[in-house]
Amino acid sequence: MKKLIKILIGVAFLFITISTFSQEENERLDEKIDELTYGWDLEADKLSSYEGLTNLCSDGNYRNEIFQLLKDIHHYDTILYNVLTDLSKRSSDKEIAKTLRDIKKFEEDYGMKNFIHFMSEECKAMINIERDADDTRNEVGFTSYSGQVYILETELVKYVNHVTDRVDKIREHVHHLSKNY
Repeated sequence: MKKLIKILIGVAFLFITISTFSQEENERLDEKIDELTYGWDLEADKLSSYEGLTNLCSDGNYRNEIFQLLKDIHHYDTILYNVLTDLSKRSSDKEIAKTLRDIKKFEEDYGMKNFIHFMSEECKAMINIERDADDTRNEVGFTSYSGQVYILETELVKYVNHVTDRVDKIREHVHHLSKNY
């Protein structure tokens, strides 16, 4: 009988330990996603201008920082996706399904390859604008230097805002889910 009690206490202790570890891991995931989202929001403000694009294109260290930040965001979104996929097998919570869809959309539309390709194209366009700057400064309209900068900046802002909206939406899901799980 004493042996059975010891086994039951051991099993109970094991479940408490697993439960506590799981809660701490989820809290860390929640905090890490907050931290990365905040970091992205700060960098997105900088990137949403021609000057920010110029910095990204010309400063390898800054470019690597941005790419690393996005890699980290995608990494933790993948962890979240895996956790929620497992959780969805035991729960029919619609918030889990929405979060999984949003993460999948983010990964498909704004993954690292897509981001690098987009920014590479923007850098090429910026280089062309700067190369032709002397010839286009006195022109008027969309072919002028300022017109071309405006068009490029508009595309850039639109893309960065889409990335930001997705990152923020996932963070909001995490906060909603963390209240319930």
